[in-house]
Amino acid sequence: MSTLTMPLDAATVTFEILDQLQEHAPVSWGGLTAPTGGLHSPLRGDALPDYSVFPDRSSTDHVLVLHRWIDVDGRPGRDRVRLQHRTIGDALNHLQAAEPVHRFTIGHDIDPFDADGSRDLPVLSVWTGPVVDAGDVPASMPGPELRGRVLFRGRLSDRTNVLEEHPGMIAMERLILEQTPSLEEWVLRSGPRIADDLQVHEHASELNTLDDVLTWAEQWLHTSYDSPYLMSINSFVVSCAGAGQPMTVRVW
Repeated sequence: MSTLTMPLDAATVTFEILDQLQEHAPVSWGGLTAPTGGLHSPLRGDALPDYSVFPDRSSTDHVLVLHRWIDVDGRPGRDRVRLQHRTIGDALNHLQAAEPVHRFTIGHDIDPFDADGSRDLPVLSVWTGPVVDAGDVPASMPGPELRGRVLFRGRLSDRTNVLEEHPGMIAMERLILEQTPSLEEWVLRSGPRIADDLQVHEHASELNTLDDVLTWAEQWLHTSYDSPYLMSINSFVVSCAGAGQPMTVRVW
């Protein structure tokens, strides 16, 4: 097992040697660094990756790229592409050519192509952008067109407009925050599946950025969980019809 502590260049790291690396050994690519063994966790509120790259067991010179998506009826779908790449760097370069890579992790996951679901494989998980920081999104004046994802205190949102683009999805949001047509005021209310005795309905103005809006939401999030303690946002998604249009934020 490798005991290297200096970051390994992703261009030299093949999927075959991942099992030989020390856990948390750093791998670098394009100014980003990720430790091996660090997987995303939906239970922690991590957004699902856009792409998962697995080794092709039939050929060491190929990888299988899984692209996840949701159809209009809310059913999860996926596209699989077989590419002639061997290294982590090759796979990231390929994805970067289509969309900017914002984050990646390297670890293990259940092989999605195994009918029995019992085989564990190395996996490269990739989140693509564009990504904008919540502090850079105006919340009381016309803002830019939002595409990709929003970043709030290191927490990456699901893709913008995901619920509008796929209206069949069943949302279980705890809070919904809606910007009024004037863009100068926000309305906060409980999600439709929250019990009547836990409902909240609040208004606020003078919220300068989307970071302020999400911080305000955290003051009320514990109510929807019937908790006496303040809570941090676990996950969120932003919707907007276009540049300068009112935004809707859903929070869990």
